[in-house]
Amino acid sequence: MLELAVQPPRQTRPGRPLYPPIAARISSETSVYEELSRTWAAVTLISSSGETLDDRLGGKVADSAHPLPASAQSNSSSGSGVRRDRAYFYFPDLVIYEPGNYRVRVSLMQMDYSSTEAPEGVARIREFVDSRPITVEEGSDTSSQPSSGEREFLRILENDGVVIASPSSR
Repeated sequence: MLELAVQPPRQTRPGRPLYPPIAARISSETSVYEELSRTWAAVTLISSSGETLDDRLGGKVADSAHPLPASAQSNSSSGSGVRRDRAYFYFPDLVIYEPGNYRVRVSLMQMDYSSTEAPEGVARIREFVDSRPITVEEGSDTSSQPSSGEREFLRILENDGVVIASPSSR
């Protein structure tokens, strides 16, 4: 199951990197380690009317799956069992260039090599999740801070070697 571990700010200015940075995670009842080499996520900007806006989002818009260390895998219950966080995707320095109201969509992509018509493989969207709304306008307050749960997840990424920029360095 794909979900956002760190949501973008509710408001920002055009051309300013989003803080907190978006991070997504995969949780599953079973190990997904064997699938991670052919799994990645891509982000797109979605307008308030649902239109995909490829030319208004910049920065790192794709990331390969990074396995979470067993010590960092948190549990959550589902109707059929216990899901663990298995992997993450991190999107630092995303920038929205124009004023407006948007959401960021994170799509979980996976290579499928089962088709005889495409032996080199086909990329398939397995699922996607949309962020909360983001208002982009000149003069917006950009002092958004991650929640305690988001800070905890960002610490896990830092412990995995990811450099997390502070809001003051943006």
